[in-house]
Amino acid sequence: MKAERTTSSYVLMIGVLSLLIVGSFVAYQVYAAMIKSQITVKQEKAIRSLDGKIGEEVIGELESRRQFGIAELRQKLSFEEMILKEESEVETIMTGEEVLESSQEATATGKVEEANEN
Repeated sequence: MKAERTTSSYVLMIGVLSLLIVGSFVAYQVYAAMIKSQITVKQEKAIRSLDGKIGEEVIGELESRRQFGIAELRQKLSFEEMILKEESEVETIMTGEEVLESSQEATATGKVEEANEN
């Protein structure tokens, strides 16, 4: 005759199997997280190592660049200053018109108030 197993042995067996399944699942998730790259494609392009070689194209581009003299640089700076002056003049004209309009409104309302008092 065979001895019957008690319920506690079945509970123990189910507990051990559950522990093995959960443990293997957690181990797989940890392994997958370690292997998976956290870097995007854009970041990967940005952090690639620099190549110390200078190609013929780069040398050709450097030689073909235009070099500016001091006079040309001063002329460019003065052109930028002229643009800034024009922009500031336009702003003062616009603010002057706003002040003029507000003063006209004030005088118009003042005359209306004087007429109402009389």
